[in-house]
Amino acid sequence: MNNLLHTCKQLLCAAALIGLPACDWIHDDSLPLCEYRLHFKYDYNMKFADAFQQEVDQLTLFFCDEAGNFLYQRQINQAELTDGSIALDLEPGTYQLLTWAGLKADSYELPQLTAGTSTIKDIKARTLRNADATQPNELDALWHGLDTLVVTRDVPESKTVSLAKNTNKLRVVLQNVMGEDMDVNNFTFQIVADNGYMDYDNSLLEDPEIHYLPYYTENVQIGADPTEGATIGSQFVAVAELNTMRLMDGRNYRLIVRHEGWENDVLNVNLNNYLLLTKMEGHRISAQEYLDRQDEYSIIFFMTPVTCPDCPDPEDPDPEKPDPEDPDPEKPDPEDPDKPDPKPDPDPKPDPAPEDPTIVGYACFKIQVKDWVIRLNQGEL
Repeated sequence: MNNLLHTCKQLLCAAALIGLPACDWIHDDSLPLCEYRLHFKYDYNMKFADAFQQEVDQLTLFFCDEAGNFLYQRQINQAELTDGSIALDLEPGTYQLLTWAGLKADSYELPQLTAGTSTIKDIKARTLRNADATQPNELDALWHGLDTLVVTRDVPESKTVSLAKNTNKLRVVLQNVMGEDMDVNNFTFQIVADNGYMDYDNSLLEDPEIHYLPYYTENVQIGADPTEGATIGSQFVAVAELNTMRLMDGRNYRLIVRHEGWENDVLNVNLNNYLLLTKMEGHRISAQEYLDRQDEYSIIFFMTPVTCPDCPDPEDPDPEKPDPEDPDPEKPDPEDPDKPDPKPDPDPKPDPAPEDPTIVGYACFKIQVKDWVIRLNQGEL
């Protein structure tokens, strides 16, 4: 037996010399424990391809024991990761590992934990918002992962942690179908959703609604001919970008667009319903999986002006009501009945051109979500 043990040690030494791992797989205290390595990936996206190293730059790992009692947490930045992985010096045992990637104090309320008192159920993430429930800032991207680690350290071991993204970005474009310019400064945009408080298992906790406001707006010129001296016309469209947290199928999250001075909303729609219209049948995934995998959306609303040609100009007098200070020239002057009628104007001027009818609203009969064009019947929105 001693000869066999000696032979094994010699083989391990030889393996170490040629770069193979040598560790305590024969329970020899003279050898180091075997490595335990965590690998991270983010392929829960619509490309079904790992984008972890391209997108994730910070990890917060929360270690709990098998019963869920909080032990400690560890911050890992991108420089510490080797090909998307890191070695951990863990004692043999079973652990619950909760990963929040991108959990930064600029965007989220960090959990306050105490070893021995806190549990895994206390490791929640809450999106920051202003006192008036608005969130006008671009949020840091946030990912979640929950795993069980079984560590022996008798042989080289590894675990792959898969992450799911919680943050979403929405780009809204308003385009006038009549070719007229739209000014983003005339509109307000918001997403209203109660999705800002995530539990340890990434389910949503009860939380007041957040009003996500644009972190970016712009008037964008489209249709212009780039050729020098060209006279082909163009128009401006209104563009706004907003973010929101995890989208849940079956919830009534609202996208609301308003125009200054108008009583009725320009748009007030169930956002999820329109985003789900872009789910391609070939993917064969559920609505919730689609909403979890997709994280960027663009919607173009083609707006048809609604005019009011019969609305009176408030600056003009009522045409049905005569002005007492402007007597009818065709009637004789009662104070001087012999006074001749006024002579006609020898150089009559044409009536001024009527102004364009007042736009009192917009109707939307067509939208484009990403590359999908959807035509709507009146009232569908």
